[in-house]
Amino acid sequence: MGELLLNVIFPLYLLIALGYLFGKKWPFLETKTISTIVLYVFAPALIFNSFRELRSLEDIALISAAALFVFFGVYLLSLAAEKLLLRERDAAFELSSTVMNAGYLGIPLIYLTFGKDALPVALTFMVVMAFYHFTIGVAILNRSWLLGLKEALKLPLVYALILSFLLKGVSLPQGFERMVKLTGDSTMPLMLVSIGISLSRIDLSKVKLGILSSLVRFFGGTAVSLLAVKFLGIEGLTARVIVVQSSLPSAILNFVLCERFNRSPDVAASSIFVSTLLFPLYLPVLIYLIRLMDF
Repeated sequence: MGELLLNVIFPLYLLIALGYLFGKKWPFLETKTISTIVLYVFAPALIFNSFRELRSLEDIALISAAALFVFFGVYLLSLAAEKLLLRERDAAFELSSTVMNAGYLGIPLIYLTFGKDALPVALTFMVVMAFYHFTIGVAILNRSWLLGLKEALKLPLVYALILSFLLKGVSLPQGFERMVKLTGDSTMPLMLVSIGISLSRIDLSKVKLGILSSLVRFFGGTAVSLLAVKFLGIEGLTARVIVVQSSLPSAILNFVLCERFNRSPDVAASSIFVSTLLFPLYLPVLIYLIRLMDF
């Protein structure tokens, strides 16, 4: 736990805090400019590089089915929370509750918790969820499957996924490989600073939404993923990895998409910040639940 806090979660807080200070000192800073550059340049490089580093596609169909089960299950829970508690719909709340930080936080956490043997499962889950994020997630933000599909096809992220699959195992020039990795690795720091800037202007009502979104994200992700692995007959290490990754804080790239489509990016920023802040408190509960389950 201490290593996770120091090496994974603390840097997230530090960069968000840095962005917050920037936002207070220079209120004219526009996060949308940063988000646009990330969405069209840095994030596609991250996705391309991540998929090509995938070492094993074993059980990819089963993991994909579990991820889809989790995506729609938690999405339905977010709709229920809106109907019961908010009395109105908010696409940013729905996406923030549904999609988790399976990469930047998930991969180190899985490695520290289960060891290197769990990484192929974790990477497969991350890439599959990224595909759902940038297709189904975009449809959620646009309130239309047809419009969402059209908008998703305009995003280079989708083509980066397809291209990375086609070029998996193909040797590329070393300079190009380094450029793609460097560009992709810049995605998360840029977005965390941008989230901090957005948080410097947030009002308390958005923080309340962030708390509710975090509760749906944590408890909903855990409950639905437990149902998914039982229903699909997934056992052992694969089941444990899926449950942990399904229970992670809100994805950082939710903020990018919400800002791109003008869907309450401040709600997404609040959800990311609050869920990341509360996750160390939820992690022991999650580990305890996994130990109770007979996979």
